[in-house]
Amino acid sequence: MNYTNFTLFGLGVLGILLHNLVELNKINRDPKKSNFTIKSYLKLEAYSIVISLIICFVALLIKTEIQQLEDVGKWLGLAFMAIGYMGQSLLIFVMGKANKVIDKDETV
Repeated sequence: MNYTNFTLFGLGVLGILLHNLVELNKINRDPKKSNFTIKSYLKLEAYSIVISLIICFVALLIKTEIQQLEDVGKWLGLAFMAIGYMGQSLLIFVMGKANKVIDKDETV
């Protein structure tokens, strides 16, 4: 299937929504958090959501440069949903690798 950029970004946003619904479900099932509100959750997670949106947008812009995205071929839509779901974790992973490379270069 040929995905448009709009469709891929939409699938990334659905991944972000899915991640937040999973987290909301965990909180909702915890009996210790009886005073929980969606407004308080969104206030707490606003920056994480924005980070994930940025990650989806950047992945969309550079999708031809990311070899793993080209390798998935017909699974590209699912890949963008996963990017949305794991957006913040992906950023931390990439930044960690970048820091290791920088630290390695400084010691040489």
